Amino acid sequence: MTFVAVPLPLLLVGLVARYTGVTAAGWALITVAVAAAALSAAVAARWCAEQRLRSDVARHERELVHTKRQILALVSHELRTPVTGVVGFSRTLSGRLDALDHDTLRLFVDAIDEHSNRLARLIDNVVVASRTPLVVVGGTCQLSTALSKAVARVGVDPDGARLQVALEGSLDACIDEEAAIRILANLIDNAIKFGDPEARIYLDGHVRNGHVVIRVANAGPAIPLGLRSALYDPFVQGDTTDTRTADGLGLGLHVCRQLVEAYGGSIHLVDHPRLTVFEIGLPAARVEPRRQVELPRPRRGPDARDVADGGRPSGRRPSTDRLVDHTPATVPTRRARVG
Repeated sequence: MTFVAVPLPLLLVGLVARYTGVTAAGWALITVAVAAAALSAAVAARWCAEQRLRSDVARHERELVHTKRQILALVSHELRTPVTGVVGFSRTLSGRLDALDHDTLRLFVDAIDEHSNRLARLIDNVVVASRTPLVVVGGTCQLSTALSKAVARVGVDPDGARLQVALEGSLDACIDEEAAIRILANLIDNAIKFGDPEARIYLDGHVRNGHVVIRVANAGPAIPLGLRSALYDPFVQGDTTDTRTADGLGLGLHVCRQLVEAYGGSIHLVDHPRLTVFEIGLPAARVEPRRQVELPRPRRGPDARDVADGGRPSGRRPSTDRLVDHTPATVPTRRARVG
């Protein structure tokens, strides 16, 4: 703009010089000085803006490097723990198999199973969290069945006193079963890690306004208000990275939200005075009632015989039978894929 505006005052110098005592050369010098000052100010402002931009970029790069190191350290620690357990117990079994009694063998096998399941859940959450956009597969499932499998995957005794379940029916929802198991397993695992060790975990489910609603609640320390806005961000837990006491990568709730929203549902933290309650809602799968279908009999030819008429040729027109289709029809859902 400065270079465009400079010629205009120069053109006006001649006109001004005719009505003032200043010569045209004097006005030209004044105009050039003003233009030079404006240009210098513009250059200085641009230089300051570039310096601020470089400073911001450098700060973001330092933060990125720091975050990357934290994530790598966290992932290495969380993966090393179950791997060490599996390797340690398996080597002991391999070296002392004949010397161990049945109870000890059972203890070692259970420990290997627990560590391997934990490792599988960690890797599964990392894989799901790294996929953008998330590819899901359509279908319907019974959340009551998915809940039973999720409890088994986490390793909680379904008949134990710690788990209290109250479901209203089978709770058919528009979601792939494996995705439902992942969601419920992460919520249950989250309740175990951050709840009181001896407190009960409550799970209840019902249908409300066309959605299947599942709530997972546990007693324990309340989630700090400052962390609630970032609760579903990846690698975030209910405590800070330097002081975290619970295992895990902080991906459980992040994966839950990704999967729930991918299937048209929602997840949120419910305000409760004594419990930490997470509630998910998924579209309910509508099952049509059994319907009657009329199927015509094949038309009989002139030589066809009716058993009811003693084998005599029948000249009657074919009748119809009312048959009941016992196959429940579900509402088709959108096609997607959970990988």
